[in-house]
Amino acid sequence: MQKKKHIHTSDKINQNHQIPQSRGDATPSIGSASIEDAVKLIRSIAPDTKIETRYIDESDGYTLGAPVVSKYDIPGFDRSTKDGFAVCAADTQDASPHSPVRLTFSGSIQNGFSPSHTLSRGTCMTIATGGALPNCSDAVVMHEHAHLNGSCVEISCPVSPGDNIIRRDEDAQAGKILFPEGRILRPQDIGVLAGFGICTVQVRAMPIIGILSTGPELVPADGRPSRGEVRETNSYLISALCRKLGAVPNRYGIAWEGSTDLSNMLCTAVSECDAIIISGGSAHDERDRTAEVISKHGAILLSGLSISPRKKMVIGEIQGKPIIGLPGHPASVYLLLLLVVSNLIQVMKGSVTHGLLKEFGIAGIDIKAHPDREYHIPVRINENQIIPLSRKAGLISLLTHCDGIIHIPQGSKGVKKGEILEVMDLTRIRSPNHSPVHEK
Repeated sequence: MQKKKHIHTSDKINQNHQIPQSRGDATPSIGSASIEDAVKLIRSIAPDTKIETRYIDESDGYTLGAPVVSKYDIPGFDRSTKDGFAVCAADTQDASPHSPVRLTFSGSIQNGFSPSHTLSRGTCMTIATGGALPNCSDAVVMHEHAHLNGSCVEISCPVSPGDNIIRRDEDAQAGKILFPEGRILRPQDIGVLAGFGICTVQVRAMPIIGILSTGPELVPADGRPSRGEVRETNSYLISALCRKLGAVPNRYGIAWEGSTDLSNMLCTAVSECDAIIISGGSAHDERDRTAEVISKHGAILLSGLSISPRKKMVIGEIQGKPIIGLPGHPASVYLLLLLVVSNLIQVMKGSVTHGLLKEFGIAGIDIKAHPDREYHIPVRINENQIIPLSRKAGLISLLTHCDGIIHIPQGSKGVKKGEILEVMDLTRIRSPNHSPVHEK
């Protein structure tokens, strides 16, 4: 448990440790920007993570840093997809239920063995699903259409070349790209790679995201708040979402003692992480410590978003590393993480950015909006009805009830009950891997 009193960051870092100034040609502050502006900016400053080699059974959720190329023709031999008889298709062309074609039975093919002889015209062999076809066989007649009668097999249905078989290079051709760079590997992809004899892959390292919280009113989650104090929740929320998006969260605790405390913690985080998220220090008044600290060591690139409910978000850069300042309200933090910060993590991983999955529902009530502002509103989905949640600041329980987000663009006066709405569905966020949390 992190104790609130008598903890000083000088116990962990050198108080004189200073971060060199960022480049002088940093993008100027955008001011009040849209979500689209923030996403474009954050994608443009996202640094690449290094490329590493990993075994495939440790690569689920990682992004390929190089294409995966097939080394061989797969499966490498013509094989049957049915239980039946390997034949020369031309021998079956006149077959019918009333006038079956009779072929000479010449033996059986066992799975796992390569046939040792060539199939002659007018003959056939039994074969199981997955078995290797003998030379000169180009099709398989299913058991349902064949009857073994002594030394002959009666074929009652014709087949064409290629029927009920997989060609030697039908699954993959040697030298062909199986998966392109930037693909996020899934469990089924791992199985394919193993089946194709590929046991290691080049992937992007998971980005390490430093997480700092700030606010004199905060106490640790396992603490007992006094009157006027609240438990710190945002670092847990941010960590969980980072892991779900395929990043490694690195929590640094709470900066209680103002800008100096936050500055020292930020110094350490910049030296150890690929990007940093600060929650609770971005406000619309003199409490905006995040912008103050970033400006001291680097550059502010964006401050404020023109969306409602009004969101204070800061994007800066120190030593080429993105620094994201978020407000303290957990619901606002969650919203901005999904709409903006998720893009940072995905670009750092080298993957194509995946937006939230979307579905449609019906507005359960009238939803008012001011035409001069853009809205992103958390909602509950109840039997296809979309109900907006309370916008009261400080209600932590909103997170539990939040199933999705609706977007009301600038210029709209709102939504009428019964209208069809598009919802960004938060219940179906991808979960690419489980990364460890490093506690400080």
